[in-house]
Amino acid sequence: MNSWEAIVNMLKAEGIDYIFGIGDSGLQLYAEKIEGISNVNLRYEGSAPFMAMAYARLSGKPGVCTASAGPGTANLLPGVLEAYSGCSPVVIINAANSQRTYGMGEFQESDQIAMMKPITKWSARIPYTDRIPWFVRRAFSIAVNGQPGPVFLEMPYDVSGKTRWELHDIGNPEYVPAKKIRTGGAPELIGEAAKLLVKAKKPVVVSGNGTVLAGAAEEFKQFIELLGIPFITTPGGRGILPETHPLALGVCGYYRTRVGKEVYSDADLVFTVGTRNESYSTHQWRDFPAGAKFIQVDIEPFEIGRNWLPDVGIVGDAGLVLSQLSEAIKAESGTGKDFREIPRVQELIKAKEAFEQEVAAECMVEATPIPAKRAIYETSRVFGGNTILVSENGSQDTWSYCFPYFKVQDGSECVPVAEQTCMGMGVVGAIAAKLTKPEKNVVCITGDGAFQMYMKELPTAAQYKAGCTWLVLNNSALGWVKHHQMTAVGWNTSTFQVQPDFVKWAEACQCFGRRVEKASEIKPALEEALKANKEGKPAVIDVAVGLEMSHFKRAE
Repeated sequence: MNSWEAIVNMLKAEGIDYIFGIGDSGLQLYAEKIEGISNVNLRYEGSAPFMAMAYARLSGKPGVCTASAGPGTANLLPGVLEAYSGCSPVVIINAANSQRTYGMGEFQESDQIAMMKPITKWSARIPYTDRIPWFVRRAFSIAVNGQPGPVFLEMPYDVSGKTRWELHDIGNPEYVPAKKIRTGGAPELIGEAAKLLVKAKKPVVVSGNGTVLAGAAEEFKQFIELLGIPFITTPGGRGILPETHPLALGVCGYYRTRVGKEVYSDADLVFTVGTRNESYSTHQWRDFPAGAKFIQVDIEPFEIGRNWLPDVGIVGDAGLVLSQLSEAIKAESGTGKDFREIPRVQELIKAKEAFEQEVAAECMVEATPIPAKRAIYETSRVFGGNTILVSENGSQDTWSYCFPYFKVQDGSECVPVAEQTCMGMGVVGAIAAKLTKPEKNVVCITGDGAFQMYMKELPTAAQYKAGCTWLVLNNSALGWVKHHQMTAVGWNTSTFQVQPDFVKWAEACQCFGRRVEKASEIKPALEEALKANKEGKPAVIDVAVGLEMSHFKRAE
């Protein structure tokens, strides 16, 4: 058995469905021979880690990607950096130059380990054929355990070329897949936290990316409903529960909206789970309510007290710790009444309803250029529940991240960019999202700047019949760059003097395309896109919008 074929069998044993790359690596060459695992051949290596991230988020399994040696590996770096920032379990397995010619100037020779080491949890070379199973198993274990993240393996040509095995456990039947290890919180800390939660009059929960990665939605739901605690999420934590839930208040930090801001600012206890409380999620750490107690739950000890010092810091798996806390709260205070009967919750529900009515009136206006928030609001209504929102970086995020301008509804999920906010992650992530969960609607809300960086993958979407929609908010500029230039010096150089015709590009790539220049055209265009998606055809809706940054003023 060839070394690459053996590794593909190991990936199959790990439950991997797809390998993302451009088709030129040994990993993908031999994947074609093995049933049950499929290649997704891309136009650009740099798309591969972003697609692996989206797959990992939605499947609950590590995403796998690959590239050729040298420049192919270098093209992966932005996506691997984003995966590292977002604690996304991604496994990269690439070829490398032969060890016996190292340093002699071999074709595409480069120090790939040095490239990857600062932005991965683990980067290693497989030195001998008989060590392949150990390295692959180790890579998957490191990727998923503790704080998840990307890992990188390289296999030199003088290792991969060997076909005679010295050990009996190389092939799939004997390969033992990596196991996920879950740890609960220390009992004494669980007890302390439960007492603080029961005593608090106005607690609030902040749920992060780690809660989603832990698959802790049900445990989270039981926990917040036990005491009727309202919750907000980080951008990465969005989708842990639908934002139709009575206790949901949207996103925190720069993306918070009025009701969430009011409830959070008035809290006497802040409980965070699965979040590092990073800059964007906290207004650069300025948001903490004065005098509030603080409970922090995280899988990684390094994160406890990294920014704000907790009164109680608990290290453990989000799902297990939340279950422990629910049991401790019941022992401390009893089961209690239905959370909807709690006066604070009833007031919250009324405040949310009133705010949603205000937002509807604010968004549903006729204006030229079209307000970006109108396009986003209409998208939320047309796509509805059972939708995967794939986020993108750019000026559009001032509305697409914000509840209820876009409302995450029942059966819906979110694929976020991390705090590196590498542009293009959402554009290509939408393709992987549709491949991973074809039964769901998939929409990526993107600016024209990010879209142009990765619209090269539209033919890939069409080739694999990945029926997703890109809502392109087109202001003919890099919105944030323009905003900062105008704010700093009163002029800008980022407005595009030449802009592609996105509809013609979509049609050239065998996708559906529609240009929208009037607000009344948004809903029909989205309905057409959704119909095309149902038939396996990707869609691009190009909406002429202005530059709107006003939300960030409100959030502060």
